[in-house]
Amino acid sequence: MAKTATLKSANVLGKDMTVMDSMTNIKKINAGMKAIYKRIDSLDEKDENTTFADYNEVITDEVVKQVAKLLDLNKEDSKKLENMSYSDLFNFYSKAVNDFTGMNTPSVRAMQERMERAVKAATKEDPK
Repeated sequence: MAKTATLKSANVLGKDMTVMDSMTNIKKINAGMKAIYKRIDSLDEKDENTTFADYNEVITDEVVKQVAKLLDLNKEDSKKLENMSYSDLFNFYSKAVNDFTGMNTPSVRAMQERMERAVKAATKEDPK
């Protein structure tokens, strides 16, 4: 049975948009995830201190772009995505990514949680 993800976009695009786990869409998702990680890596390669806000900026920008590509939106409709709830866009894209490929879309929240766990593990005293 096909897996699907639906973006509730009737209020912005005039209709809700549904995609399924076709090979075409999986290829788009793979390319999109590579683009997101490439942008994250480019931040990491800079000599300056990168903030969570910097990561959030590139992730949100790429997610919007990748949603537009996944939905095959024209330039005008792609621009309309910027007026939608980012939470709705992220949840739609993350569901498609996870359900269709098993990957997880990067998020600043997940980065912060990993950092907190690493700090907590590093500061935990040896019981001996």
